[in-house]
Amino acid sequence: MFKIYFCGLVVLIIAIVVNILIKNLGVLTWYDFGSMFLVSGFHSIKQISLLSICWLFFVYPFILGLSYFLADKLYNIF
Repeated sequence: MFKIYFCGLVVLIIAIVVNILIKNLGVLTWYDFGSMFLVSGFHSIKQISLLSICWLFFVYPFILGLSYFLADKLYNIF
């Protein structure tokens, strides 16, 4: 049970840091996109940049997956 909590905590911390950094670069986060999506639906995808689409649907999930991988490795070390 502690392993699940530890991995979740690591993923959360990395997600927060990455969201702060990416927001400062002017790329949409899921929070920004979520608000747009609630108003415009699927039409909102046409309104965002290719960089934001790549970030949201490819790079960010990959980073979250890597953060779980890192957390799992750290947990096994300790």
